Parts: sequence; structure tokens; C-alpha cells
Amino acid sequence: MKTLSFYIGIFVFLLCASSVRAASEAEFRVLSKHYTLHADGSQELRVKKELTLYTHAAMNGLYGETFITYDPQYQELKIHESYTRQKDGTIVKTPDNAFVEVLPSSAKDAPAYNRLKEMVVVHTGLELGATIVLDYSIVSRAGYLPALDVCCPVRELSPIKEFTCTVEVPSGVELHAELLNSSVRPQKTDTGNGKVCWQWKLKNVEPRPYAYPSSYIKGMSTVQQVASGMMPVVVASTYPSYTDALKNLREQFALGDEAAVKAKAVELTKDAGNDRQKKRDAIGQYMMLMYSRLATVGVSLQEAGYRLRPASEVIRSGYGTQAELVNLDVALQRAAGLNAEVVVCRLQSDAMGLSGIVSVFAKSELMASKVPQQGLEEAALKDYMTVTDLQGNPVELTSSPSSSITSYTFKADDKRIRTLPNGYRVATAEGRNPAFGIFYSYATNTSVLANILLPQKYNHTVETTVELPAGMTWMKKTDKEVTNTFGKIAFKYAEADGKVKVTCTFVIDKLLVTPADYKEFYALMSELKDENNYTLVFISPDSMD
Repeated sequence: MKTLSFYIGIFVFLLCASSVRAASEAEFRVLSKHYTLHADGSQELRVKKELTLYTHAAMNGLYGETFITYDPQYQELKIHESYTRQKDGTIVKTPDNAFVEVLPSSAKDAPAYNRLKEMVVVHTGLELGATIVLDYSIVSRAGYLPALDVCCPVRELSPIKEFTCTVEVPSGVELHAELLNSSVRPQKTDTGNGKVCWQWKLKNVEPRPYAYPSSYIKGMSTVQQVASGMMPVVVASTYPSYTDALKNLREQFALGDEAAVKAKAVELTKDAGNDRQKKRDAIGQYMMLMYSRLATVGVSLQEAGYRLRPASEVIRSGYGTQAELVNLDVALQRAAGLNAEVVVCRLQSDAMGLSGIVSVFAKSELMASKVPQQGLEEAALKDYMTVTDLQGNPVELTSSPSSSITSYTFKADDKRIRTLPNGYRVATAEGRNPAFGIFYSYATNTSVLANILLPQKYNHTVETTVELPAGMTWMKKTDKEVTNTFGKIAFKYAEADGKVKVTCTFVIDKLLVTPADYKEFYALMSELKDENNYTLVFISPDSMD
């Protein structure tokens, strides 16, 4: 156990060090993103960056390449400039063979999305102190996207000296826009060429945490940072309202071949009779297999152009994006006579269209037995997100803490016990609380500079029963409990019939952790991981004389 603790300590140290190191590995001298809606309905995103490298890690790993995903069927990628300015001012232009076009990993097992491309720009001429300069545009043809829809996070893994986000629309086009989690106001100008320009400019932007965890929902790391107030985000949309934006998405949730969907539902529920719960369980088991990594395609709604294949096509192909599988789930339940609907979760902002969608999931009248319920994470964070149906109506979600009661029993034999001087022996209660893992994600430092949003509340109890070694007496321990505004952790110890039971109860009642109250959260986590709370000491009667 000491060896394990040693390596865990090293891991935590390196994790903490990496979060500090990332801030000084490189610096964005300039980072600008310019979103333009043209009069003909086409759109352009132009990105410019000047990034100075300070470490070998930044040069060889973190920033040695730039990845640009686009859909050549509807979009055109233009590289305006790409070169490296070395420390002495020498310009090294990116050679043609350093532009490598590949299939995005998210689409590798999905023939329907093999049209997507990822341009890998391999930066050359790198050295410590060199500056990468890259200027490119992605031009979307008219009709590909129904509206200009922007969700632009401001922070990067390294600090930014000057960040600029510009949104440009034709005069007369109404733009809803705001910068979340920042007091910076936009500068609005009439460009004189029939367009209106909104621009946000921020100086000396601090980096986002390098080791900030990603939760269960795809992209939740960014969502948690935005919802907790630590990540500024520019949001802008030309949709008249979010309800109007959902109209475009709602049209994508189609059955396709209705007969094929009905036949699949009949096949899955043939043994269920009229039992609605059995029908739900049968469909739930099938969808659980589909939601597995083998069937789920990692292409996001935005990468797919907010387009979905119909449910019948997903059945035929045996795979789908997360949204496509939700569509199939709802379609099968309805075909079996059950009530189900598509629920959409997005970041909270009246200015946001579809780009702020975090996830979609199926809300069902019945929970499938022995199948994890979809939407648990969204339910836990419902106060930090907007949750609606496809018509834009608010949806009530019932959330409960991640909870469990588990028990372990083991014998403190020679393989599990350490011998100490003077007749003492030590065993460690092996059962670990399921919440133990959140320590490494959220509590590796003694203090934090920004808010943390936990993915869920916790209420776990673990009972570990240890059979005493033959002829040994247990050195009794005092129960311990720490209670504060975040919850509590309690350790209780009891002996009976030659066995010692260690009961660990861990409760977290709050989701948002601020720098001011982080010490209370950390106090609970410190007790959870403290090896002394799991250590049992025994002594032979002869040594007590």
C-alpha cells in the first residue's frame, strides 16, 4: 500500500505540475476569430493566430500541429498564411507536404460521415522562442447552415495577450449576441459596405486549467467551465429566437422508412406482450448496445451541419451519432406504443442558437430496468443549463445524487497484513468509496483560482468487514466525522464476532465550488483519501504484557 501511495503521490504531483506548466509553455500573441454572414447566405469563419513557443513540450507535442475539421461537400478551406517566425526573425514557410488531409478520428467507423476532412497543418522550423503564424478560413456555402450561429470560448490552454472575436452581418439582419462570464462590452460599427460589425476585444486572457476534467457528457469540460462562470464565451445568432432555431433541428428527427422502424420495434418486444415495462426494458437493452462505443459515432451536431440521418437508416447501418441514436430510441419507443420525447440541453443564454447545445437525450415514461438512464448528468446540472423539448417547452428533470451502498469482506491474512516492530500488525480496509475518483479530478491542489462545477452530487456508503488475524487483538479506533456546507464524511469502526467493520459515508450536497469555499470541499476530500482512516492496527496479546 505504501508503494501504491507513493506512485499515486507522484501522479498527483505531475498532474498539478502540468496544470501550472501549461500556462508558461507558450503564449498566444494574437488570437482572432471573425465570423461573417454574407448577403447571399454563405458564411465564413476566419481564424488568425500568432503563437510563441517556450518549451519543448509545446513545440513537439501541444502545439506542433493544428487540426481543422470541415465538410468539403458544403465547405471550402482556405489557407491564407502559414509560416514560422524563428527567434532571430527568419521566416520558414510551411511547405506543401506539411498540409496533410486525413479522415477525422470521430468519423473513422462511419461511412456516412467519411466525407468529412481534417486538415493537419504540421508546423515546421520550430525552435524555442519561435512564433507560429497561421491564418485560415472555412467558407460555408449558402444553404448549408440556416443561420449564423456562434459559440466561441475565449480561453485556451496558454495565455492570450490579445483575443478578438468579431461577428459581421448584413445591415438589417438582427443579431442576438453577448459575452458570457465577462463584463467586456462589444464595439458595434457600421463598416460602410452594407454590414454591421460586433467586436469583443480582451487583453491578457488567463489560460484555462490544463487538467480540468471532462465529465460524462461529450464536451462537458467546456460546459462545466462556462456554467461555473470561469470560461468567457461569445455567443451570437441570427435566429429570431431559440424556438426558431429548434424548428430547424426538429425537422431532422425523422423516421425515414416507418415500416422498418415498426418492424424493429415488433422484433424487440415480441416477448413482452402488453407489458409496457417489458417493452421498455427490451428496447432499453437494444439501445444500450447501440449507445456503446462500438455503435456511437463521435461526430458532433455542429460537425454534421446539424443534420441527422433518419431512424430507419441508423437501424440499417448499425451506427449513429449521439443525436441519431436518440432519434432511434424515441422512434422505437413510440412504435411500441410507449411515450417518449427528445430533450435538448444547452448553455443558458437568450442569444444562443443551436451551437450552444450540450447534448440531446430520450426522456421516457418508464426507466429501463438494469440500463443506465440517459440524461442523469443533464438532470444533475439542470440549474446550470436550459432543458427543453424540440418545441422549446421547458422540461422538468428529476435529479438525485450518485448514490450506493456497497460491502466488502476480506481476511487479514499474511498476504494482506504488514508486520511492524513490537508485535504490531497493520491491515488496510480495501473497499474504496465510489466517490474517491473525484479527488484526482477536482481536489489535487490545496487552493484554486477559479470556480469548479462538479458533475453531480454524491451519497455513497462503503462497508468493509475485516476478519481479525488469528490470536490478534484489534486496537480500537475512534469514529470520525467532518461536516460542513458541502456535506460530510464519516468513518465508523465496530468489532463483533472476531471481525472489524469500517463504514465510510461520503456526502456532497453542493455542485458549485468557489475559490472562497474550496477549503471546505478540500477538507472532505482530504479525509476521503487519508490512508489513516482505512488503517487497522492489531497486536498479539503476548506483546501487550
